[in-house]
Amino acid sequence: MILVTGGTGLIGAHLLLKLSHSEEKIRAIYRNEAKLSFVKDFFSSEGKAIQYDKIEWIPADITDIPALEIAFENVTHVYHCAGLISFDPSEYRQLRKTNIEGTANIVNLCIANAVKKLCYLSSIATLGDKVTLDTIDETTYWNPEAENNVYAITKFGAEMEVWRGTQEGLPVIILNPGVVLGEGFKEAPSLAFFKMIENGLSHYPPGSTAFVDVKNVVEALVQGMQANIVNERFIVIGANMSYKKTLHTIAEALNKKQPSRALTKWQLSLLWRLDWLLALFPWRKRKLTKNAAHSLITKTMYSNAKIQDKLHVKFIPLEETIKRIVAKNAY
Repeated sequence: MILVTGGTGLIGAHLLLKLSHSEEKIRAIYRNEAKLSFVKDFFSSEGKAIQYDKIEWIPADITDIPALEIAFENVTHVYHCAGLISFDPSEYRQLRKTNIEGTANIVNLCIANAVKKLCYLSSIATLGDKVTLDTIDETTYWNPEAENNVYAITKFGAEMEVWRGTQEGLPVIILNPGVVLGEGFKEAPSLAFFKMIENGLSHYPPGSTAFVDVKNVVEALVQGMQANIVNERFIVIGANMSYKKTLHTIAEALNKKQPSRALTKWQLSLLWRLDWLLALFPWRKRKLTKNAAHSLITKTMYSNAKIQDKLHVKFIPLEETIKRIVAKNAY
């Protein structure tokens, strides 16, 4: 029996679709019953509505141990994709509870139920900076002295729980994907790029980051679970690309005007301070933190050499991913 957490999200739903073609029994947990309809609609949009019925859904939150104990009955393999994404410092406690405590619960139940392997979906946010080298790889270590954002701090804490599990005999694989692009869930954070272009975005950030197709993330999850490899991490990125080129590619696919002016450091500095000021009103959440503004001007490069060498993942060009999303009107 395979258990998937986070099955009602972008990556989890694509993973369930992939797993539904196997003969394995599949179980997934959910918190919000309304989101099950999104997953079912996604399966239907892919022409696989009948596959949805192969999944056994269990109501459970990763912070709810009694409910998780039921979900873990007869489970042999676990894909832990659930987590909270937020860069708002005011949500730090909830991030800790979901990402760290929730992951600790998953790890503990994996150990208690003698699960054969845990595949944990983390993020490139947990990887430190290499001062002396241009490219970040799996040997790059977290720098606790750096000014890390709250999301990265809690995802790193979650990884520590997973590594703790290895000390207690639990075989694990950790995947660190970049910004994930894919269809099926219009509320996915990364699809905001498409919406901004639709709304006439005129400026672009001068920095860069790593992107990856959701289909490649799913391929990496499945390959990582099936491979005779344990207690290792893999960076999962398809391409390092500037925000300018990414936004221009999206604009071209949408047949919209490309953003032509680069945001300057002082403009971003002003914007994050203004955002902080507006967030003093209780009804408004942070949209641009100081850390986020810094990341938008930083040019960071990541290596996918290890995952190509050991798991043989063939990455889809980002241009093809963007065209597919636009063709499916998935944003």
